[in-house]
Amino acid sequence: MRAEDPVEYPSKDGLPISTNTDHLEWMVRCYRGLKHRFRGRRDLFIGCNMLIYYEPGNNEAAVAPDVFVSFGVPQRNQPSYFVWLEGKPPYVVWEFGAPLTVKGDAGEKNETCRRMGVREYPLADPVGGYHDPRVQGCQLLDGAYERILGGEGPDGMVTVWSPLLRLEVRFADGQLRFWDLKTARYLELPEEEAEARMESTEQSLSLEKRARKVL
Repeated sequence: MRAEDPVEYPSKDGLPISTNTDHLEWMVRCYRGLKHRFRGRRDLFIGCNMLIYYEPGNNEAAVAPDVFVSFGVPQRNQPSYFVWLEGKPPYVVWEFGAPLTVKGDAGEKNETCRRMGVREYPLADPVGGYHDPRVQGCQLLDGAYERILGGEGPDGMVTVWSPLLRLEVRFADGQLRFWDLKTARYLELPEEEAEARMESTEQSLSLEKRARKVL
């Protein structure tokens, strides 16, 4: 923090990162997937389980979203996110259903993010039993949150669209995935993308080998 600010702002809130492995898996998967998707952007900050302070001088005015995205803020190492220093709140805040946080996600934290000016507030429930529908979202319009309408696809797929991220969240067959309209593919983690390239290369080599045998 700035030297003239006498208030200490802890980088941890003392709460566990996650209350179950499913919640942790999807939180990390979302964070890493978004980092990989926007890896070429220098003006985009993506945080995971990081405290966001929104009132200067008040170290109790803070929230710690599962994942958040802020445009126009460079990605860099820092312990917390200070709205008044960055000049803006996060644009998108992601929350994943978990026993310890589900009530706050849909209530107090939702209201705090609205007051901060967070433009999109999606909720996802990969495990089940916390949110209905299991993927849903809010969009800030004229100072109030209005629900982002989702849809249903084949085989009971539930979807919700993120206008700012240009990603569609899809839940089907027990899996929560992000559909990237830019690439017309599901968002992949770096290792998944590398594995897919390796499989494609192996298939090409196998086909080439067979073609040589025929000739």
